[in-house]
Formats: sequence, structure tokens, C-alpha cells
Amino acid sequence: MSNTGGQIDDDGNGRKQPVDKFSKRLTTSGSGDGVSLHFDARFAAEYGLDSDTEVEVNVVEKEGDVTFEIENIPAGFTSDELRAFADRQKWEITDEYADPDTNEWYLTFRSNEGCVRIEIDSESQINGAVMNNVVIEGDPLDVTGEYEKFTQLCHAAQRKEVRVKLDDSDGLWGRLKASASEDTEDIPDKETFSQLSEAADTVIAQLISQKTSLNTSLEDLRKIVNAFEEAYNEMEY
Repeated sequence: MSNTGGQIDDDGNGRKQPVDKFSKRLTTSGSGDGVSLHFDARFAAEYGLDSDTEVEVNVVEKEGDVTFEIENIPAGFTSDELRAFADRQKWEITDEYADPDTNEWYLTFRSNEGCVRIEIDSESQINGAVMNNVVIEGDPLDVTGEYEKFTQLCHAAQRKEVRVKLDDSDGLWGRLKASASEDTEDIPDKETFSQLSEAADTVIAQLISQKTSLNTSLEDLRKIVNAFEEAYNEMEY
């Protein structure tokens, strides 16, 4: 069972399954006899590593073999760390679940200003595949017939590097995207938006961001939530 702190799954026989697995050759470090392990830019960005990151390295003996374990990677967090962080941010807990026997847990919060919902599930992998178990959503906005208001939200989302989710009361937009012969953009053009507004009772738009906790730090969460609140404030929400 995995948890949001970046732990790795158990295969049922007590052995841990890695989130990432690859082979690397050690390289010469400096002018002496030391060696270093190099992580490329993609990997470093994925786990929040930089030249100032200080990690804990443990040399572990397992059944006569020697392994290295690197801890204190910035990405990932435990439920206790999340609770303490949310309390400092003045996020309100709106739903929670914890099973001490399986170490499974689930938490949802409302941001300080109340317009953002944060949902985190401890299950970060399914059958070894990493999943988006962190969902951040802004409050749905009724944009029926208001293309200017809709585009304003889209522009705010673009500046904050998050995305806009569009839906309607009759499910027309979802069916249109599913039935399109070519890929349909997540954002409809003005003509399509007008047709949706005329055909459906309500058209709803909201900001949304989905991430995996294994590659997300608490500071990342704070930045996304703040970006959502700033975007809504720009719209005088």
C-alpha cells in the first residue's frame, strides 16, 4: 500500500516496488577519487531537487547485500505533515477518513478564502501505475451565455498555468468531445460556446489541477491554491 508521502507499494510479499527504476553509471566527482550520481533535469524537476537540496543517505545491509536509500526528498508528504501545513494555511478540513490498519487515508479542505477545494487520497498508485491522487478545484462558475466571462477565466488560468474544465447541465460538451472525429480542444470557440449556451440549461466552468502526490510538495500545493484564489479574485468572484 502506498501513501502520499512518496512511499512505494508493497508487492504483497513484503518487498517494495519502486516508483521509478533505472540504471545509472557513477561519474568522477571533482579532482579526487570521489564519485557522484547524476540526475538529469527532468528527473530533478519532477521530484523538486536542486543544487541546494539536502537529502539523507542511508547505507543499509539487507540479507548480506548493501543498498543505498535516499530520504528527505522534497516531493511527497504524510497525512500528519499535510494536516499541520493546512492548519498553518488556515485551510478548513471538510472531509476525512483514516484506516490505521491499512495506512489508507483521505482528506479534503477548503482554502482560506473558501473558493478552492483541495482533495488528497493516500492511494498514489494502482497496479504499479502512478495516478493523480491530488485534485484541486475552484468553485464552478455559471457562464451560460457569457463568453467574455468564460474567456476571462481561461486567460486567468493560462497566466496561473492551470486549466479550465467546462461542463453543462445536459452533458452536451462531453458528448461532443467524445464523438468528434478529430481531437476537440478542451476550450470551445465562441460559436460552439454560444450553441452550448442555447441548447443547455446551464454551462459551468471551473479551474482544476490534477497531480500525483509522489511528485508534489506541500509548497507546490500552496502555490497552486494561491494561484486559484488570485485568478478568482481577478474576476471579482
